[in-house]
Amino acid sequence: MGCVKSKRSESSEEKANSAEQSDGEAKGRSRGEKAYLVHSETGCDADPESPTARVNPVVLEYAQRLSEEIVSRAVQQWADIDSRYSDIPYIECDVP
Repeated sequence: MGCVKSKRSESSEEKANSAEQSDGEAKGRSRGEKAYLVHSETGCDADPESPTARVNPVVLEYAQRLSEEIVSRAVQQWADIDSRYSDIPYIECDVP
């Protein structure tokens, strides 16, 4: 059995651009920037850290349940696939 190589070759420029984008996103988050998905009733321009910025508890509860459901499904899918293919050995390829 041979190694499979992608037919689409990504140029070095595209690889560099994608690496810079991912580094930029990680650096932005590491500086303490936060993403807010729910804006307060005072408008989108209001400071999310102000005491007047309130989030509807129903929305938070729904988001929490949804995220837990997504994670649960992903873990179950991973477990099913892993058990199905766990007996197949991994073969490394020497071709770059």
